[in-house]
Amino acid sequence: MSQIRVSRRPSTNGVIALVVDHYPEDEWRRHESYRVYFDGVVKRAEQLGYHIECFFLLAPGMTASRIDRILQARGIRGLILAPPYFGNRRLNMRWSHYACVGTGYAWEQQQFDRVAHDHDQNAVLAFQNLRIRDYLRIGLVLPAFYVEGRGTRWLDGFLLCQHGIPEEQRLPPFIGSPEENSFADFKKWHAKWRPDALLTLYGHEMKWLEALHLRVPQDIGLACLIRPLDSFFAGIDDRYAEIGGAAVELTASKIGFNHYGIPQYPRLLLIDGQWIDGKSVRRRRRHS
Repeated sequence: MSQIRVSRRPSTNGVIALVVDHYPEDEWRRHESYRVYFDGVVKRAEQLGYHIECFFLLAPGMTASRIDRILQARGIRGLILAPPYFGNRRLNMRWSHYACVGTGYAWEQQQFDRVAHDHDQNAVLAFQNLRIRDYLRIGLVLPAFYVEGRGTRWLDGFLLCQHGIPEEQRLPPFIGSPEENSFADFKKWHAKWRPDALLTLYGHEMKWLEALHLRVPQDIGLACLIRPLDSFFAGIDDRYAEIGGAAVELTASKIGFNHYGIPQYPRLLLIDGQWIDGKSVRRRRRHS
């Protein structure tokens, strides 16, 4: 009965602010990964007795200084910087007043404790699952932003996997995306290297394969490092709900221990993804 009462307790520990830096509210909520993340944040907050309030820096008339004044006036001490996480140096807020947690990989030198996907491990997991399906020439396709930006590490995991395979099976990554109008370059890259499988972020490269009259998975396999929900793609479930829940847990623990402000030694908590089978790759070979 004690456990039942605890599980049903109302939000009595106060409010944790969720600050969204990069997108206006309607665009952020349309993004599938961020919706899953937000659901994970709200669910774990309710379990721990907190209420979540969102603040969007791109809302009309909103600034970091105004958010700071609102939080101070209302006595809100917990703060999570939502993904995409660009860091805090550009935001004029009195960080010493808050138990702060970032989500994801910052594009500036990070200062906060953070919760993020384990990009290296997710790339390794996807690569290994393609190899056991007898794909030998695996190509990585990444937008330039996710290669040049600070912190993202899918490329690191991919190159680590290549280190362990025969040299003739190692393909250079292709840097570009449909959004960057890279089809002509992709066509040349594909003609030269002839991959039998692609590792991509969301699978947007399907339009390129269709333009090349390549069938998936008959002619080429395709797996996603961030697999869209309820899609036919195989790939990695990045477990964004768990990342959101872990961000709340870390924030709550910092409040409980009175750990406010920028930490002297920032911590990074990594959450492993999970491989999900899909029809975009052939079935795993069976061993006798």
